[in-house]
Amino acid sequence: MILFLLLFLGWGAGPDAFADPETGRKLFREKTCVLCHKIDKPGTEFVPACPGLKGVRNRHSKAWVRKWLKDPAAVWATQDADVQDINARYFRYRGSKPRPRESFMATVVGKKIILTDDEIEALIEYLWSL
Repeated sequence: MILFLLLFLGWGAGPDAFADPETGRKLFREKTCVLCHKIDKPGTEFVPACPGLKGVRNRHSKAWVRKWLKDPAAVWATQDADVQDINARYFRYRGSKPRPRESFMATVVGKKIILTDDEIEALIEYLWSL
């Protein structure tokens, strides 16, 4: 009986266990993500300014996206493999030689758009549903 109650109340459930993709879709518009990211474009296209999000779950883990949405500047500063991949795809798309650069999301947008943990989980579930 106790085990049933713990499971029913969500004990042991991951952070995204109750996140709703539909809520994430609405947030994607409300938080203006849609201005810079296109959900129908692959991550190799930076139209109008940021990578497309189609197939994002094949490029990044939920844990990485969670950290990115929480604090993009801190993640960008790590220059981890995911950041380097974004940068390489950006310069390949622009047809120029890779070089260090600032991320618009990390330096501008990420400082103005603050997301709650629940909003982050809903956005992740939305992106994973694409």
